[in-house]
Amino acid sequence: MESNFCTQDAVDEKVQKAAGIKEEFSSKVSAQNPEKKGPSKIVIIGGGACGMAAATKIRRQSDYEITVLSRDSHTAYSHCGIPFVLSREIDSFEKLVVKPPDFFRKKRIDVRLNESVRSIDLDLRTVRTGEGVYPFDKLVISTGSLPFVPRTSRLNILPYGIFTLRSLADGMLFEKALETAGKVCIIGGGTIGIECAAAFARRGIKTLLVTRSKSLLSRQLDLDIAEIIREYLQVLGVEVISGESVVFPERFWKEKILHVGDKQFPADLVLLASGVKPEVSLALKAGIEIGKAGGIVVNEMLQVKAGYEFLPYVYAGGECVEVTDFITGEARLSQLGTTARRMADVIGNNITGKRTTFGSLTDPWVAVAGNLQFGGVGITSEKAESNGMRLITGFSRGRTRASYYPGRKDLYIKLLFKDDCLVGAQLAGGEGIKERVDALCLAVRKKATIRDLLDTETCYAPPVSMLVDPLRPAVIAAIRNMMEDNKTK
Repeated sequence: MESNFCTQDAVDEKVQKAAGIKEEFSSKVSAQNPEKKGPSKIVIIGGGACGMAAATKIRRQSDYEITVLSRDSHTAYSHCGIPFVLSREIDSFEKLVVKPPDFFRKKRIDVRLNESVRSIDLDLRTVRTGEGVYPFDKLVISTGSLPFVPRTSRLNILPYGIFTLRSLADGMLFEKALETAGKVCIIGGGTIGIECAAAFARRGIKTLLVTRSKSLLSRQLDLDIAEIIREYLQVLGVEVISGESVVFPERFWKEKILHVGDKQFPADLVLLASGVKPEVSLALKAGIEIGKAGGIVVNEMLQVKAGYEFLPYVYAGGECVEVTDFITGEARLSQLGTTARRMADVIGNNITGKRTTFGSLTDPWVAVAGNLQFGGVGITSEKAESNGMRLITGFSRGRTRASYYPGRKDLYIKLLFKDDCLVGAQLAGGEGIKERVDALCLAVRKKATIRDLLDTETCYAPPVSMLVDPLRPAVIAAIRNMMEDNKTK
């Protein structure tokens, strides 16, 4: 008969095994429910708009330990201001620093500059850099974007004379090179490229702007509005070439020649402003899900996804994250500082226990090149077509002030409607663009109809508007086009 009694060694073995199972179970419960413990250490990867704003938000609402890890040599500065230093409208790069390091020290936020993160361990909840290992209770990934460099090189470095403008240090380096330059080529027809082209023209530097797309700002503007910007740049003396790629030799620093189509152009410097791509390499290696648009997948609380679940202790925000488009419902990227700032508030609230959600975006934007302002909100005609949407548009040209008032400027407005609702707007002119884009953004979000816009009341004073705001003729043109479209159906 088998004995029901165990030796003391067997008992000890069973006790140790049970303790091991209990410890493992406790670890799993703790990992799944970190809120029960309460976070004490917050690690933020990235010192850009989202990362630094999240750090200050968390500090205002908690007493947590906050560490920011940034590979940048500066922090809390305005990247959008770089073209205006290059144009000399702002007299130094130092003025772009919004909050100096001292500010963060006083707030007890430990900012580690020039420190690159090598890996994230989600199981151990640690971040490893070349300087050490940082444990965290909550993690924020705000790694931003990297410049898209349209060339291949065995060394994967840019030859001398070819620059990007992704950081304040990049701007300072480029400004120094620009002091002795007579001819500059800009590759890329986005907002940075256009703003820099106007800046260089202001300084009397001969400028060539080349874009592979058929028009400037092809992802943000329709061709008719983009042509207004092209014409303005050409008046400034900028040569604009679209639909072509640039080829430059490995020995560009010596040859100073660019090949554009079948032509050659001399250039002292090249500025790569050909777009950016989300920096997701750390997240990808850590097992965090990357979406179809190339950014980190997050839920409405901006928590990342790993495996089949969203992690309540890891957040992501800024240019490295995918957002939902308000019009199409598709996942896409948003590379606006305003988006990053809003995400920082959501992340800061959620980390400190104030549940907040982040919704879909219409992405209103505005840019300034010389004396020209331009911007938009919502969908473009090309994007609508690729999504099978049928749009009705209305276009008008007006003035920003009464016809007799000095300083009046042209104003162009294009409205885009789907099923009678406003889904997009694009504007260009000498002044007053930002305010109109903001108002039209609200109209898009509220799904305003053509009739709603036709009934819109507007204010008037000769120094700031026409008696009939240019918005009204654009609405009337859309109604006319809608009637014509109905006749042909």
